[in-house]
Amino acid sequence: MRLNKYLARCGIGSRRKCDDFIKEGLIKINGKISLDFSYKIKNDDLVKFKNKILNIVEEDFFYILNKPTNYVCSTYDELNRKKILDLIPSNIRLFTIGRLDYNTTGIILITNNGDVANKILHPRNNIERKYYVQSSGKFIKSQLLEIKEGIKINNFFKLKADISFVKKNNDKSYVWDVIMNQGKNREIRRMFENFNLKVLKLHRYEFAGFKLGNLKPGKYRKIKNFEIKKYIYEK
Repeated sequence: MRLNKYLARCGIGSRRKCDDFIKEGLIKINGKISLDFSYKIKNDDLVKFKNKILNIVEEDFFYILNKPTNYVCSTYDELNRKKILDLIPSNIRLFTIGRLDYNTTGIILITNNGDVANKILHPRNNIERKYYVQSSGKFIKSQLLEIKEGIKINNFFKLKADISFVKKNNDKSYVWDVIMNQGKNREIRRMFENFNLKVLKLHRYEFAGFKLGNLKPGKYRKIKNFEIKKYIYEK
């Protein structure tokens, strides 16, 4: 098995990310740093990542988790904030497929398979992300049309979304249904701020065709292989 594929099957990231680890000299084979991308792992090889022994994981694990607020999606946090990976008891190295902001709630997918994670997030899949957004004010019709066509944020990147009105709350805040095919950092908050609207709550209820269902905040369920099969097999 080629080195980057072996590393991915050990659950440390996608093959592309594992190529970066090799390039950075973080992989050792039998005690020596390996920079050989074409190296094929032998049965008696001892492979280490950051000086920790790696073992291939034969089983794929996929989870849907309802992320609570005030949790981070990273495996390490300098501020020692709560991590959503701690909500799933496991001795397998897991990571999230994409991320949600610290204050954002809702569906997040978690796995140990870096290749599948990379496939799901690949631009060619054009996956949908669906949110409920509570804001301090309301859009006018022309603004919604403008967002649907795409708006530039800070003259840097273009964001577009389908936004529909859901309801007005008693506190004079507004709830919107937002559907996007992009996954840039803080994109929805930036989009609303562009029209001087403050996001009060942000909740993702659907991602890549997966729905939260009746999962409560902080709870998770295992995804069966047949539910995610279109991403498991090579295309």
